[in-house]
Amino acid sequence: MYNKSRFSLKLILLLGLAMALGSAACSRKAADANDPKRRLNDYISRSFDVRKAEDKEHLLGYLTGPAKTRLAAWSPEQFREAFIESKRKFVKLVFTEVKPVSASETNITYELTYIDQGKSSDAKVTHKKLGQLVQENGAWLIKDVRNIKELVEYQNEMSLP
Repeated sequence: MYNKSRFSLKLILLLGLAMALGSAACSRKAADANDPKRRLNDYISRSFDVRKAEDKEHLLGYLTGPAKTRLAAWSPEQFREAFIESKRKFVKLVFTEVKPVSASETNITYELTYIDQGKSSDAKVTHKKLGQLVQENGAWLIKDVRNIKELVEYQNEMSLP
Protein backbone atom coordinates (compact mmCIF):
# COMPACT_ATOMS: atom_id res chain seq x y z
CA MET A 1 0.00 0.00 0.00
CA TYR A 2 2.89 2.34 0.76
CA ASN A 3 4.30 2.04 -2.80
CA LYS A 4 0.87 2.67 -4.31
CA SER A 5 0.33 5.91 -2.39
CA ARG A 6 3.87 7.00 -3.20
CA PHE A 7 3.22 6.34 -6.90
CA SER A 8 -0.03 8.34 -6.71
CA LEU A 9 1.78 11.25 -5.10
CA LYS A 10 4.45 11.21 -7.81
CA LEU A 11 1.78 11.07 -10.50
CA ILE A 12 -0.07 14.02 -8.98
CA LEU A 13 3.16 16.03 -8.74
CA LEU A 14 4.06 15.24 -12.36
CA LEU A 15 0.59 16.18 -13.59
CA GLY A 16 0.74 19.43 -11.62
CA LEU A 17 4.15 20.23 -13.10
CA ALA A 18 2.92 19.45 -16.61
CA MET A 19 -0.11 21.69 -16.14
CA ALA A 20 2.03 24.52 -14.76
CA LEU A 21 4.48 24.29 -17.66
CA GLY A 22 1.64 24.13 -20.17
CA SER A 23 -0.09 27.18 -18.77
CA ALA A 24 3.21 29.07 -18.61
CA ALA A 25 3.84 28.35 -22.30
CA CYS A 26 0.33 29.47 -23.22
CA SER A 27 0.55 32.66 -21.20
CA ARG A 28 4.11 33.58 -22.26
CA LYS A 29 2.89 35.64 -25.18
CA ALA A 30 0.53 37.59 -22.93
CA ALA A 31 3.27 38.02 -20.32
CA ASP A 32 5.69 39.32 -22.97
CA ALA A 33 3.19 42.01 -23.90
CA ASN A 34 3.21 43.07 -20.22
CA ASP A 35 7.00 43.56 -20.05
CA PRO A 36 8.23 46.70 -21.85
CA LYS A 37 11.82 45.43 -22.30
CA ARG A 38 10.62 42.11 -23.69
CA ARG A 39 8.19 43.89 -25.99
CA LEU A 40 10.91 46.19 -27.38
CA ASN A 41 13.25 43.21 -27.78
CA ASP A 42 10.56 41.27 -29.68
CA TYR A 43 9.94 44.20 -32.03
CA ILE A 44 13.65 44.56 -32.81
CA SER A 45 14.02 40.81 -33.37
CA ARG A 46 11.04 40.81 -35.70
CA SER A 47 12.37 43.81 -37.62
CA PHE A 48 15.53 41.83 -38.45
CA ASP A 49 13.43 38.84 -39.56
CA VAL A 50 11.23 40.68 -42.08
CA ARG A 51 11.07 38.69 -45.32
CA LYS A 52 7.94 39.97 -47.08
CA ALA A 53 5.79 43.08 -47.36
CA GLU A 54 3.01 41.51 -45.27
CA ASP A 55 5.34 41.60 -42.25
CA LYS A 56 4.67 45.33 -42.01
CA GLU A 57 1.33 44.54 -40.33
CA HIS A 58 3.10 42.46 -37.67
CA LEU A 59 5.48 45.33 -36.92
CA LEU A 60 2.60 47.81 -36.71
CA GLY A 61 1.11 45.61 -33.96
CA TYR A 62 4.00 46.63 -31.68
CA LEU A 63 3.54 50.36 -32.28
CA THR A 64 1.24 53.22 -31.33
CA GLY A 65 1.22 57.01 -31.65
CA PRO A 66 3.92 58.73 -33.74
CA ALA A 67 5.93 55.53 -34.31
CA LYS A 68 2.91 53.74 -35.76
CA THR A 69 1.92 56.76 -37.85
CA ARG A 70 5.42 56.98 -39.38
CA LEU A 71 5.66 53.30 -40.30
CA ALA A 72 2.07 53.14 -41.57
CA ALA A 73 2.82 56.08 -43.92
CA TRP A 74 5.70 54.26 -45.61
CA SER A 75 5.01 53.15 -49.15
CA PRO A 76 5.46 49.46 -50.00
CA GLU A 77 8.66 50.45 -51.84
CA GLN A 78 10.08 52.29 -48.80
CA PHE A 79 9.27 49.35 -46.54
CA ARG A 80 10.82 46.85 -48.96
CA GLU A 81 14.04 48.90 -49.23
CA ALA A 82 14.38 49.45 -45.48
CA PHE A 83 13.47 45.99 -44.20
CA ILE A 84 13.65 43.41 -46.99
CA GLU A 85 16.42 44.56 -49.32
CA SER A 86 18.72 45.95 -46.64
CA LYS A 87 21.42 43.51 -45.69
CA ARG A 88 21.57 43.90 -41.92
CA LYS A 89 22.85 41.23 -39.55
CA PHE A 90 21.89 41.57 -35.88
CA VAL A 91 24.84 41.60 -33.45
CA LYS A 92 23.49 42.62 -30.04
CA LEU A 93 20.96 44.59 -28.05
CA VAL A 94 21.87 46.08 -24.67
CA PHE A 95 19.42 47.85 -22.38
CA THR A 96 21.28 50.59 -20.55
CA GLU A 97 18.43 52.18 -18.58
CA VAL A 98 14.77 51.47 -17.88
CA LYS A 99 13.04 54.46 -16.35
CA PRO A 100 9.35 54.18 -15.44
CA VAL A 101 7.64 57.54 -15.97
CA SER A 102 4.28 56.35 -14.66
CA ALA A 103 2.37 53.09 -14.27
CA SER A 104 1.55 53.16 -17.99
CA GLU A 105 4.67 54.79 -19.48
CA THR A 106 8.32 53.74 -19.50
CA ASN A 107 11.42 55.14 -21.18
CA ILE A 108 14.10 52.65 -22.22
CA THR A 109 17.60 53.63 -23.31
CA TYR A 110 19.29 50.92 -25.35
CA GLU A 111 22.11 50.24 -27.77
CA LEU A 112 21.48 48.25 -30.92
CA THR A 113 24.45 46.91 -32.87
CA TYR A 114 24.30 45.28 -36.30
CA ILE A 115 26.44 44.70 -39.37
CA ASP A 116 25.28 46.65 -42.40
CA GLN A 117 26.40 44.65 -45.41
CA GLY A 118 26.34 47.51 -47.88
CA LYS A 119 27.31 47.69 -51.51
CA SER A 120 30.92 48.84 -51.04
CA SER A 121 31.97 47.44 -47.64
CA ASP A 122 30.55 46.10 -44.42
CA ALA A 123 30.07 48.43 -41.49
CA LYS A 124 29.41 47.76 -37.83
CA VAL A 125 26.68 50.19 -36.78
CA THR A 126 25.78 50.97 -33.18
CA HIS A 127 22.74 53.11 -32.42
CA LYS A 128 22.07 54.46 -28.96
CA LYS A 129 18.34 55.12 -28.75
CA LEU A 130 15.63 56.22 -26.36
CA GLY A 131 12.36 54.34 -26.69
CA GLN A 132 9.13 55.60 -25.18
CA LEU A 133 6.70 52.77 -24.43
CA VAL A 134 3.13 53.10 -23.21
CA GLN A 135 0.70 50.53 -21.94
CA GLU A 136 -2.56 50.31 -23.88
CA ASN A 137 -5.20 47.66 -23.29
CA GLY A 138 -2.82 45.65 -21.12
CA ALA A 139 0.05 45.54 -23.65
CA TRP A 140 3.18 47.66 -23.93
CA LEU A 141 3.50 49.45 -27.26
CA ILE A 142 6.32 51.54 -28.70
CA LYS A 143 5.11 55.12 -28.93
CA ASP A 144 8.28 56.81 -30.13
CA VAL A 145 11.99 56.17 -30.63
CA ARG A 146 14.66 58.86 -30.78
CA ASN A 147 18.26 58.51 -31.84
CA ILE A 148 20.79 59.68 -29.27
CA LYS A 149 24.04 58.67 -30.95
CA GLU A 150 25.25 56.61 -33.91
CA LEU A 151 28.67 55.02 -34.39
CA VAL A 152 29.68 53.53 -37.74
CA GLU A 153 32.83 51.44 -37.95
CA TYR A 154 33.76 50.45 -41.50
CA GLN A 155 35.25 47.00 -41.80
CA ASN A 156 38.42 46.50 -43.87
CA GLU A 157 38.59 50.19 -44.67
CA MET A 158 41.90 51.94 -44.74
CA SER A 159 42.07 55.65 -44.06
CA LEU A 160 44.78 58.18 -44.67
CA PRO A 161 45.65 60.94 -42.21
